[in-house]
Amino acid sequence: MVGVAWPFDFAKSTDFLVACRSSLSLIVDREGRKIYSEHVGHQTIPITEVSNYYRVTEDMAIHVNLDAYSRFRPVHGDGERFYRSFIFSYLEQVLDRQDTYEEHRLLDAVKRVSTQHTNLGWTSEFCRSYKAFKKLIKKVMGWKRQGRWNSIASANSYRKEKLLEFFSTYDTTEDILVFLRLVVAIQICSHADEYEQLITGLNENYSLKDWCFRRVTPARTFTDHIMMTALVRALEVPLKLERLNGGGSAEDNIYTGPGVVSVTLLYTGNHYDIIYPRAPSAEN
Repeated sequence: MVGVAWPFDFAKSTDFLVACRSSLSLIVDREGRKIYSEHVGHQTIPITEVSNYYRVTEDMAIHVNLDAYSRFRPVHGDGERFYRSFIFSYLEQVLDRQDTYEEHRLLDAVKRVSTQHTNLGWTSEFCRSYKAFKKLIKKVMGWKRQGRWNSIASANSYRKEKLLEFFSTYDTTEDILVFLRLVVAIQICSHADEYEQLITGLNENYSLKDWCFRRVTPARTFTDHIMMTALVRALEVPLKLERLNGGGSAEDNIYTGPGVVSVTLLYTGNHYDIIYPRAPSAEN
């Protein structure tokens, strides 16, 4: 499931790409509150349009093997793009599965994170956000059941619509983003010996915990390689980055441990969008 595929001629048109960009643009409600029409793009875009969408000039070489991918999905950039892209891509694939093995595996993983949080003795927003995250995973399982029981014509379409609806507003996703950032901080501070050597500037007056509460947990703050690694190791979800420009490296395979569901994100230099690997050919 990678979203609706528009007819080829329309998908290649300038109007289509403009519409995709504008769907992520800023809108303001009657009370003056800033909201966004789509935090996650409701339409995926053919991989052949990657140059046009990201306005790649002739002197900018694309380093992604486009033949390995079919489509990509833009995600709203507000400082939470990595976390939003990661968890949406993961849950979208979980929804494709008929069983609930992955949901239960993930719940076990975050339960271990909860134990680590208790051991650290922190006062934080973890309890509330942990509850919200577990509720989301149970929603995912419910969407899968409802799609089967109600004989909905397209179960995959129904599930995707529910997921896109959930990720359309801060009201439903803010606690999820808070939780993911706290998972990173908990993972780092629970494995201090491993991460302290990767972070510069730590001293007796600026501890690993200080670094996490200044650089990791605040909303809309930049996410680096260390934080990505901590998140996917804690959740045990394989993650690969594809760099639109600039050569990649082995480090772009952020986590390659065992995992039924893996996430691939497209790094454009400033943002992280979702990219969909092409399905293996029948003869393979």
